[in-house]
Amino acid sequence: MQFLTPLGFALSVLAIPIILLYMLKLRRKQTQVSSTMLWEKLLKDRQANAPWQKLKRNLLLFLQLLILAALIIALARPALQTKVVATGSVIVMLDASASMNAVDVTPSRFEEARKSVLTLINGLSSDSSLTLILVAKTPQTLIASETDKSLLKAALSKAQVTQGAADWSAAFALAAGATRNSASSTVVIVSDGGLPNSGLPALPGEVRYIPIGQADDNLAISALALRASNGVPQLFAEVTNTSDVNRKVLLSLYLGNDLFDARQLEIPANSRKSVSLENLPVATAIYKAHISDPVESNKPLDSLALDDTAFAIYQSSAARRALLVSPGNLFLEQLLASLPGLQPFRALPAADGTLQIPNDPFDLYIFDGTIPAELPNSNLLLINPTTNPFFTVGETIKEINDIQVNENSLTRYVDWKTVHVLQARKVTVPSWANVLIESDSNPLVFTGETNGQRIAVLTFDLRESDLPLQIAYPILFSNLINYLAPPSAFDSSQSLSAGESLTLVPPTDAEQIVIASPSNQTFTLAAGQTLFSQTNELGYYAVNFVSEDSTKVEYFAVNLFDESESDLKPRETLQIGSTSITPTVSEQVGLQELWKWLAGFALLVLMIEWQVFHRRTFARPFENLSLLKFKNFLTRITRIGE
Repeated sequence: MQFLTPLGFALSVLAIPIILLYMLKLRRKQTQVSSTMLWEKLLKDRQANAPWQKLKRNLLLFLQLLILAALIIALARPALQTKVVATGSVIVMLDASASMNAVDVTPSRFEEARKSVLTLINGLSSDSSLTLILVAKTPQTLIASETDKSLLKAALSKAQVTQGAADWSAAFALAAGATRNSASSTVVIVSDGGLPNSGLPALPGEVRYIPIGQADDNLAISALALRASNGVPQLFAEVTNTSDVNRKVLLSLYLGNDLFDARQLEIPANSRKSVSLENLPVATAIYKAHISDPVESNKPLDSLALDDTAFAIYQSSAARRALLVSPGNLFLEQLLASLPGLQPFRALPAADGTLQIPNDPFDLYIFDGTIPAELPNSNLLLINPTTNPFFTVGETIKEINDIQVNENSLTRYVDWKTVHVLQARKVTVPSWANVLIESDSNPLVFTGETNGQRIAVLTFDLRESDLPLQIAYPILFSNLINYLAPPSAFDSSQSLSAGESLTLVPPTDAEQIVIASPSNQTFTLAAGQTLFSQTNELGYYAVNFVSEDSTKVEYFAVNLFDESESDLKPRETLQIGSTSITPTVSEQVGLQELWKWLAGFALLVLMIEWQVFHRRTFARPFENLSLLKFKNFLTRITRIGE
């Protein structure tokens, strides 16, 4: 045993005043009595009434000195030498990946790893320091080169396990940077062994490995995807058995919350089985797959529940369909063909000028210089409009001057300074419309929504302007078409992994983006923000694009489709550079401090001393009461004799 702060023994001098207080005699009040025969004991004390008395055995004195001794020794910080994994400059890499959620050890692998790191912290000597790196999708240094054990324990308590894979390459870069501050260091990897089999660089100093976990009996949904074949969705699901024994599992498939298929699969050891379904409903929907025990569905299937459920999103129409009705406009045809995510179709008027609109539905109808008697109930782009049921069209205006572009999300980046318009149709702007571009006498471009239909209008013929030759042309028409037929903001058919960022292309009229996580936690993004990175939960997310008039909702899924995380077999060795690292045994000498136990012992003795003191104080009034009764009895006898 050794004492880390021996100066604490200097406080032993506090025992002197405690002992002196017990040697100091009390001064008593003098009182006359009729006889001293019954007061001999008191007289002896009175005759020996000097300021000091001989120290007597006293339980309270013993307990108080014992408390003082325990506190003094605790302040001196006694420590026992123990064998630990590492001392000196220690860098701990704590695995927080999805597999650490497994419950094959109680309460979980991550909590078991936390206990191992806590043991390392407790075993550090006074001249040792520790750096703690949490290894997740984005590794982070929780605390660096710290010697204070209380701060190290506080940082360790904040560490949380994640639901995704870990980026070990980035974590090794952090560890390598931490070793530069020390001449000799030890890197300790606390993990269940889910590191890459190759490609990890060598680390400076010693590398030690503390394995976590026991079981390997895991089944996982390793794939769930949807695709359209001839416009009809098909589903593909795959279940993987990572254990060394054959397993049976019940695969349940849900459309929304409704179960539509369930089947039992028998999967050989270390292999996988797939399921394909066709002719599913042609509609945007959320599909869910879940595996469970075929006998007891409520019984946990294995040690890791995260990969027992998966989600997939089917978007009914990824490409927007637009129908151009025009006698011929090369500018429009070339523009529509160049826009991404748009399938353009063309319908020509008949020789007599009549229009035959196809019966197939379209997301957008574009009428250039002609409008049928009966318009489809869909979103419309009207160019050089004629008589229609939405607004009044008058004569042609040939003087187009003082053109002004009003501020709007649809006119963003539209530069009209070099655009010239020869003539335009005189129109009366309806109350539901917003004018985007106007001259001093007539609106040129306006948009709005009426009875659920979005309508955009250009009051002039493109061929009677130089707009198609200006940079404003593709920008303006791209904004208008995205407003009338909003594209998907992202590819919802692709599943993300936990922590992976989602790139958004929000609609042009979106004022705010609100994203709800699987646990109903909401995140609000500005309209111009195109990256969302808070995908730390597994499940499906709802993305709400909020505009002034409506809200559009799209979905995406986050799943654990990672073979290295689903394979729970604890690794016996790690390949770091060209070196194989085996599990570490405690070889180095550390220090186990005992001050906490001594402080707890002092508190216990203090409680005992408090009980003893109060019992004595409570008994004294009864002793004095008995003596007073006896004195009164003698007084009465004396009076009777007289």
